Amino acid sequence: MGSKSERGLVVILVLVTMVFGMVFGLMLALLTEGYLPWVMGAVYGSGTGETKQVISESTDVTGEEYYTGELNTLLARRYFGVESSNLRGSKKRKIAYLTFDDGPSANTDAILEVLDRYGVKATFFVNGWMKKDYAKMYRKIYAAGHGLGNHTYSHRYELIYSSVENFMADLKKEEELIYEAVGIRPRIIRFPGGSDNRVSIRFGGPEIMKKIIDRITKEGYTYVDWNAITGDALKPPPSKEEMMNYVKQTTKGKDTVVLLMHDMDSKKSTLEILPWIIEYLRKEGYEFGVIDENMANIDAINRTKL
Repeated sequence: MGSKSERGLVVILVLVTMVFGMVFGLMLALLTEGYLPWVMGAVYGSGTGETKQVISESTDVTGEEYYTGELNTLLARRYFGVESSNLRGSKKRKIAYLTFDDGPSANTDAILEVLDRYGVKATFFVNGWMKKDYAKMYRKIYAAGHGLGNHTYSHRYELIYSSVENFMADLKKEEELIYEAVGIRPRIIRFPGGSDNRVSIRFGGPEIMKKIIDRITKEGYTYVDWNAITGDALKPPPSKEEMMNYVKQTTKGKDTVVLLMHDMDSKKSTLEILPWIIEYLRKEGYEFGVIDENMANIDAINRTKL
């Protein structure tokens, strides 16, 4: 009789365990939004036992690069608002960097007003040669929270690209002007004409840009090109409608956009379409950022052919 009772108790325990397991499994499937098999395989599946690092929102994930972390990470996000990763990979963050070369100019104040009105920060790659009130404008740009980058002092191709020494002297001269005005020495630079310009060959030979890049890299500088344009440097100058089309065409399909614009007295059209540019990029899902030497994906931007 005792033996039968024990067997009955075992059967009851097995049935209770099965029912509990089914209920728990169903609840877990609901909690994980139907991805239970995938989660179980990721957390408890066979393999080396390695666990990938939790993906941050700024990480680009493509193809099969899915998060395979702990199951409790998912539950923590659902119930406690702890952000770690999207279940099937991180959502790509679209970010746009508005950049203005060759300033300050008579348009700088108005550019700053537009940026302030929209709550957007930008990066200004500045020159010092033949500039009125450059120190005052450097301070104004910097105080507003925008980035300051070095675009050489003179921007004179025949001088800066004639030798590595001449380039560095011109760069350092601008660096001193910025330092005297705002107390910083920018580590980001933009080459006049870009890092893949061809005009430098005329003055320094076919290897001059490679030599300059090697030198500035050794000295701790980071150069930044662009991968989108307004066309405001073209001749003859494009219409505002054509500039808008350039923005649409050159930003299309890009998660990281570095938009080249010019802050010069003659570039009124750039100023006039700036509100449209900001509104368009926001509508396309972009956030705005300021460039520094730690900018992500910088190698993908540099030497980009439009």
